[in-house]
Amino acid sequence: MTGYIIGIVLGIIIFLMQNFKPTSISFRIFFLILTVAFIWGISYSNLGYWNIAVIPIGVIVLCFIAAFIFPYGAQSAKTEYDAINGRNYFAEMNENDKIGRIYPPMFKQTYDRIMSGILSHIVSSQSELQELGNLLYSKNFYPISSHTKKEVLQHIRQSIETVASFSPHGKSIQIKAEQNIEHIFNTFVSVMAIHEEATREINEIMDTK
Repeated sequence: MTGYIIGIVLGIIIFLMQNFKPTSISFRIFFLILTVAFIWGISYSNLGYWNIAVIPIGVIVLCFIAAFIFPYGAQSAKTEYDAINGRNYFAEMNENDKIGRIYPPMFKQTYDRIMSGILSHIVSSQSELQELGNLLYSKNFYPISSHTKKEVLQHIRQSIETVASFSPHGKSIQIKAEQNIEHIFNTFVSVMAIHEEATREINEIMDTK
């Protein structure tokens, strides 16, 4: 029983770690069902302390199976954004409108995952994905509420153009980026808005001390 309990704890840790990565909603549901069924089934095997190795390894294998069946890409990312947020800040604002204070639901990590899913569809390599992500978040847009839609879009497009300029698939990157510009904008604004509110709350706490 001790081995089974330790194995379950390790399996849950692996399960949670995998769900913090860019994954589709279908992946998470399927992975959860597989994991619960596997852990329940393995309880009848009487493996003793072997469970410490078998359960975590089994969860990892199930993760690969779920990821193969339900890969996370731009469409999954956009579907997830629409499901958890639904606000189209891009369509709601004119070019010279300030972003203002907005309150996106969920956590910053959720939008980081969505952004990664969208950008991975746009670029052609992992190095381009990392570079584009670095460029997007390199400019300090704090507080995002004081910037205009036009300023944010200029920054996003400039970051994309920089990566496209040294990529052998530069034209394709620009085309795909423009096709996904609304969700890139909405996700970027959501990330920065959450960061702004968190920073404001920290400052308020510090001011009261």
